[in-house]
Amino acid sequence: MKKQFLILNGFLSVIVIVLLLGIAVNHQTSGMLQRRAAPVADGVPLPPPTHPPPDHATVIIADGVPLPPPTQPPPDFAVLTADGVPLPPPTQPPPDVTFA
Repeated sequence: MKKQFLILNGFLSVIVIVLLLGIAVNHQTSGMLQRRAAPVADGVPLPPPTHPPPDHATVIIADGVPLPPPTQPPPDFAVLTADGVPLPPPTQPPPDVTFA
């Protein structure tokens, strides 16, 4: 009977040694993974980051007298010139005075 317990005792000792080696190896690799990862803190998580609103409609305000309203340039009339003798000025026909 003691021989059976001796075999069982040896078998259990081998299993315990193998399990302890497995735990030690897994603990070292998990420690390596944790060292590479970002630290994790317990507690309330931070809120998500907020982005500032887009600055599409920037209004610039200046102190002082406002500028006058913009003016339109005068229309550009084309002046046509011709070489040669100018025409005489136009004449008006004489008034038609007839007595009846």
